[in-house]
Amino acid sequence: MDNLYKKQSLIFKYVLYVVAIGFIVFFFPKGGKFKYEFQKGKPWQFETLYAPFDFSIKKTDAEIAEEKQSIDETSGQYFRYDQQKVNNVYEEFENSFSNKFGSSDYTNAQKRFLRNLGETLLDSIYKNGILDGSAKQINGNSIYLLRNNEAVSKQVSSFYRVSDVDSLVQSKLKDENIPHLTQEFQDIFFDLIVPNVSYDANLTQKSREDALSKISYTGGTVDEGKLIIAKGEVVEGENLKVLESLKAEYESELWTANNYYIILIGYTVLVALVLLMLLLFLKKYRPTVYANNTKVTFIFFNILLMVFITTMVVKYDDTLVFVVPLCILPLILKTFFDARLGLFAHVLTVLILGFVVPNSFEYIFLQIITGIVTILTVSELYKRANLFISIGRDNFHLCSRLLSFSYYT
Repeated sequence: MDNLYKKQSLIFKYVLYVVAIGFIVFFFPKGGKFKYEFQKGKPWQFETLYAPFDFSIKKTDAEIAEEKQSIDETSGQYFRYDQQKVNNVYEEFENSFSNKFGSSDYTNAQKRFLRNLGETLLDSIYKNGILDGSAKQINGNSIYLLRNNEAVSKQVSSFYRVSDVDSLVQSKLKDENIPHLTQEFQDIFFDLIVPNVSYDANLTQKSREDALSKISYTGGTVDEGKLIIAKGEVVEGENLKVLESLKAEYESELWTANNYYIILIGYTVLVALVLLMLLLFLKKYRPTVYANNTKVTFIFFNILLMVFITTMVVKYDDTLVFVVPLCILPLILKTFFDARLGLFAHVLTVLILGFVVPNSFEYIFLQIITGIVTILTVSELYKRANLFISIGRDNFHLCSRLLSFSYYT
């Protein structure tokens, strides 16, 4: 028990070390980063690039949006034919006809003729059916009519509306040379005719989703070893599409189920080596800091904070990575400890972040230079502050004298 108590400081450092590694690896984006940076319309600044593996060329968002819009405009709209309503209309027609033409004013032959004429009108009207109010949903000139579990394409002009019935009756009776009976037939059909073709939203939506599911998000393939872009060539057109496809394929396939744990272990080992260098540096060159767990925790906390902020920015928008004020880290550590420790911790933090930021070499180079400049110039900041204070004080006195002079004059 006494031995454990004596080693509690060392145990704390081990725990802090392991926790810091875990947090940093957890912060890392779970996805690969394409090692080349490119922009549309700019020359390819790297070596000639060949396809490292077979991959598909992905369509652009604009191309996919155009295909979806085309499906929305041309996908079939389904209307359902209700046969039961038609049967009811024919049954009611018999009763209405008997009430209207059942008197002795008409002979049996005339009644048969008029009944056949009425049925012929109904056959004509309900051949394709009468559209109900849902006809407002129609886009285009054709629809699919679902009748007896069979969908058939029909022209919209082949359907009737309720408002068309009167003119149809009038035209038919005129052809039969009995226009004087138009009012009687119109009275019968006014109470009789009902729409029987209605919009089937569920079937239409299902058809649209089925068409959308068949959209191909790729347009061609690139075989392994094929030339993608030569050095100095402008990134545009087909080259741009191929590069963006390669980037997307690389970032999506790097963290697969097969190599997920391998990459995770690799990240853990690399981060562990970096933090181990920090502990060894403290133990050898800053033993007083190493012996104080509070100071060690403070150093690790600042490193973790910088890693966390930077990784969050990379996940949100990697173009803003240089907005993170990483040079605050050596500034803080120099203030509490010394310049050498501040610069060493800063370099190690930059090395850790080099795994996740785009264009790692440029990032590491600029951040290390920035850290060195910060370490070298921060000691003179108090002189600059005194300079600004002196200038402000002199300007204040000058303004006071000018105001006094203008007052007395």
